[in-house]
Amino acid sequence: MSQPSDSYSTLAGTGTAEQKIQRSTFLAFAAPAADEAAARSCVDELRRRYHDARHVCSAWRLGFQEPWLEARHDDGEPPGSAGEPILQAIRGEALTATVVAVVRYFGGIKLGTGGLARAYGSTAAAALAAAPRREVRRGRYGRLEFAYAQQKTLSRLLVTHGGRLDAETYGPTVRWRVWLPQAAWDGFARAVREATAGQVMLQAAAPPGQTG
Repeated sequence: MSQPSDSYSTLAGTGTAEQKIQRSTFLAFAAPAADEAAARSCVDELRRRYHDARHVCSAWRLGFQEPWLEARHDDGEPPGSAGEPILQAIRGEALTATVVAVVRYFGGIKLGTGGLARAYGSTAAAALAAAPRREVRRGRYGRLEFAYAQQKTLSRLLVTHGGRLDAETYGPTVRWRVWLPQAAWDGFARAVREATAGQVMLQAAAPPGQTG
């Protein structure tokens, strides 16, 4: 399994698209989805809204590293002609935490497997292109307690490892809550130990607003 990345790309909102191909109407909806329950809920809502449509095909991609949690649903279309091209559209944009559903109103003309794949894939891609994006940074919170004389050294190490100071208190010792990028955690913890001869240790801390 690969190491978790420090960031991932997802949608910041929804996107829609519509295409008419050989009398069939394809309506695509792209949305962020934090987990499988959210993705299923989005698709179920579209099924209720477009209950008179012949097909509501969908795909989603979840997770923050390989292997991704992926799913695709053809909803009665020939196997591989709908869900897979929708999923390929999501993969092509390197997105995760994302769901796309494409509603089809059948127009009476069969498109064939290849034609269906192009129609579903292109409509999904258009909905994704219409949706706003956001880059989410992933990281961990930690806490440090140290003597005043060590503050300058630890400040330098925090900046060097791409971290930030989130909260601080001053008393007999200095106490910090810090945030670090996912991939920098181990290196920062090691650098702190080495720079302080083991006197200071990085400890895991709960995010702001949580206890523990």
